[in-house]
Amino acid sequence: MTEPVGKHPSGNNPGDGPGDRPGAAETGGGRKHLAWLVFFAIILLLALASTWALLRGSRQLAEKQLPQAAPPVQRLLYVVLNGRRYVVPEDGRQALSRDLEERLDTRDQQQWLDTQIDSAVEAAFVPVHDRVGDFADWYYSLTGEYLRYAHAIGGDMGDYLEDKLRETVFLPAALDTNLDNLFESLNTETAARLRHTGVQLTDNLELLLKAHARPLRPGEPLIGDTLDLDALLVDSLSVSTRDMNRQLIAALTATGTGVVVAKGLGAVVMKKTLAKVAGTKTFNLAASLLGKLAAKSAVKGGGVLAGAGTGAALCSPTGPGAVVCGAVGGLVAWLVVDKVAIELDEALNRDRFEADIHRAIDEQQAQLKQQLLEIYGGLLAKRLAPLRESAQDLGISPGKRRPIDAL
Repeated sequence: MTEPVGKHPSGNNPGDGPGDRPGAAETGGGRKHLAWLVFFAIILLLALASTWALLRGSRQLAEKQLPQAAPPVQRLLYVVLNGRRYVVPEDGRQALSRDLEERLDTRDQQQWLDTQIDSAVEAAFVPVHDRVGDFADWYYSLTGEYLRYAHAIGGDMGDYLEDKLRETVFLPAALDTNLDNLFESLNTETAARLRHTGVQLTDNLELLLKAHARPLRPGEPLIGDTLDLDALLVDSLSVSTRDMNRQLIAALTATGTGVVVAKGLGAVVMKKTLAKVAGTKTFNLAASLLGKLAAKSAVKGGGVLAGAGTGAALCSPTGPGAVVCGAVGGLVAWLVVDKVAIELDEALNRDRFEADIHRAIDEQQAQLKQQLLEIYGGLLAKRLAPLRESAQDLGISPGKRRPIDAL
C-alpha cells in the first residue's frame, strides 16, 4: 500500500520534535544565567549591609560603654615648687589660675611705692624750702642790691643769681647728698620688697597647690605640661642694684642705660631744680632791674641834691670841709633812698617772690616723684609679668582626648 505523501513513518510531521524547533535551547540557558546573577547580587548586598550594621553598631556600643568603663585621658599640669612636684588635674587649672592671679595683684606694691617715694622726696626737699627765706633776705638787702647792679654791668647777673641761690639754699640744704641717699635707700628697699614678695608668694602657692593639686607619686609617669615656679620666682624677684641704677640714670639723665653707678645723680636733679627756679618770672630781672633804676633815679635826683646841700650847710661854708660834707650828705641820701626803696619792694613783693620759688621747687618735686614711680613701678610690674603670664596660661585648658577619638 502506498503511504500518503508528506507523512513521516512515526506519524509526526517533520519539524514537530524538540530538536527541530530553533532557539529553544538558547532561551533556557539565558534564564539560568540571570537567575544566578540575581542570587549572587542579593548575597553581596546582604553581606555589605551586615558588615555596615556590624561596624556602626560596634562604634555606637563602644561610644556608649567606653566613658563608663574608663575615665577620659586628661592633659595634666605638673608644678614645681620648693623642689617638689605637684599634679594639677585639668579641672583644677582654672581655679589655680584665678587664685594665683589674685595673689599677684600689684596694687599693694604700687600703694607701697607711692607712700615710700612721696615721703622720701618730701623729706629730701624740706631743707630746700626752709632756706628760701635766706635767699630772700639777701635779695632784699643793700648788699644784694648793689652786687646785682655790679653783675648787671658785667653782663652775668643771671648766672650770678643762680650761683647765689645755690650758695644760700641748695648747698646748705645738701639736696644732692639727700637725693643720692634717697636713690640708694629706694634701691635697697625695693630689692627687699621683691624678696619679701617672693616669700609671700611661695607660702601662698603652697596653700593653693594643696587645695587644687596633689603631690606626684613615686614612679608616676609625666604626661602633660610642667610649670617650674622655683625658676620663675628666682628670675622674676631677684633684682640687683646695678639694674635699678641703669633705670634711674636712663630716666633722669636721658643718657641711656650704659652707666651703672648712680652716685652723683642727686647733683643732676639739683641742677634741674635750679634751672626750674631760674626759669620763673621772679628771676627774669633784666627788665625789672631797669624799672627799679628808673624809679629810684627820679627820687634820688632831688634827694641826693638835698642831702648834699644840707651836708654842706652844716659844715664850714668855705674851704675843703664844705666839699667833704656835701659828698657825705649826698652819699647818705643815696643810701637812704635805696634802703627805703628796698624795704618798700620787700613789703610789696617778698611773699610773691618766695612763693614763686617754692612753686618751682614743688613742680620739680612732683616731676621727680612721677619719674620714680614710673621707674620703680615699671620695674616691679616687669619682674612680676612672667608670673602673671604663667598664671593666665594655667587657665587655658588643652582639652580632653579619648581613645575612641583617636580611632
